[in-house]
Amino acid sequence: MEKYTLIPSSFFDEAEARMMLSQVVKIEENDIVKHIELPHFKAVLVYAISPSSSEQKPNIYSLLNAAEKIPGHNKIVFEYAEGIVHIVLATPDSLLLANSYPATEFVTAEYFVFAALKEFSMNPEVTTLYYSGSLSYEEKESLFNYFQGVESISILKQ
Repeated sequence: MEKYTLIPSSFFDEAEARMMLSQVVKIEENDIVKHIELPHFKAVLVYAISPSSSEQKPNIYSLLNAAEKIPGHNKIVFEYAEGIVHIVLATPDSLLLANSYPATEFVTAEYFVFAALKEFSMNPEVTTLYYSGSLSYEEKESLFNYFQGVESISILKQ
């Protein structure tokens, strides 16, 4: 599982980044803590990587960037891979959710997506769902039963 948290920019202190992250996830002594400012969401993404990994940003980072570019009011983007579903929900004015959940099956990933939509009163019938990575034909068809549209975030890069 990735180790990250989002902190409102007004509360972020670079000197306290490691301590802030350790309050929400277990950090190993040799983990390297980094951060990225997200001005659009007035937040800072604080994350940890192990020294042995190639320097990477957490998956949630690309989803946050995609959410910023999604047109319309309801902005939902997710990625399901390797037993984890990453979900970002936003409106034009605010970031509502950015989290990752264990999901060993696609139906579990769908459960987390729908639970998030329900929590924030978003209607899937008037929302286009954007996804990162690849989905099987059956997975896309399942999502099309509920959403106005299902699109890859690669369409946002055009």
